[in-house]
Amino acid sequence: MKESVPEDPQWMAFRRSLEKAIGVPLAQHKDAQMTRRLASVMTRRSIDGWPAFEKAIAADQKLLEDVRDTLTINVSEFWRQPERCVERQKEWIPRLLAGRKQLKFWSAGCSIGCEPYSLAMILNEIDPTGAHSIVATDVDVPILNRAREGKGYLASEVRSVPAPLVKKYFIEEPAGTFRVTEELKRRITFRRQDLPSDPYPQDSDLIPCRNVVIYFTDEAKTHIYNGFAKAWRPGGLLFIGGSEMIMRSRDIGFRSAGTNLYLRAA
Repeated sequence: MKESVPEDPQWMAFRRSLEKAIGVPLAQHKDAQMTRRLASVMTRRSIDGWPAFEKAIAADQKLLEDVRDTLTINVSEFWRQPERCVERQKEWIPRLLAGRKQLKFWSAGCSIGCEPYSLAMILNEIDPTGAHSIVATDVDVPILNRAREGKGYLASEVRSVPAPLVKKYFIEEPAGTFRVTEELKRRITFRRQDLPSDPYPQDSDLIPCRNVVIYFTDEAKTHIYNGFAKAWRPGGLLFIGGSEMIMRSRDIGFRSAGTNLYLRAA
């Protein structure tokens, strides 16, 4: 069922203004979800109404950053849900290598970079001499820049990484945060991309896109999943989030290969 909210003129004007302020297209995001998230920010700040919220954002850069993070869900960590994703990547990457010597990976909606850097670690452990490519994309430019820098990660974001790999791929900074090694950074190309509108990297062997598509409208979801189907090679893999499910996946050429994992039909 499509989730919607009444077309409140004040909300529509606020959304247009917010798009310009944060540099993120919002037309394909669910209005009902956006208004719920933003309402919590307004409550914490004792702000009453969209016009007042617009003025507050214009006058407060920190509030603008909070709103951007609220809408783009930049919450991530390295080695997230290892039993669901990391172990399966360890299982499937050798299978992909059996058919191709150079693999292409695309981390769609990469946020602060934890997902693509985790993938780069796994790949380096499995095939350290391979000339593979990893492209990581996100719509949020400030967050993408943070991912590209690869530093300032909290201990809580690194906690699930096995200790030997923390020692190998991270450097602890004086403030107690962590940065990834230059070698790991060189393995990834970061690019800005809006999933509902921009072209997709082609010929991907594996696409992690977890807890991203669920925030879009049904029309945008259809566009994105059809785009994935065209962007990956036959036999390629798509990892999605734990709460996600692709309805009528076979109609667009996906075959379930387990919980939150899909194969592209040959």
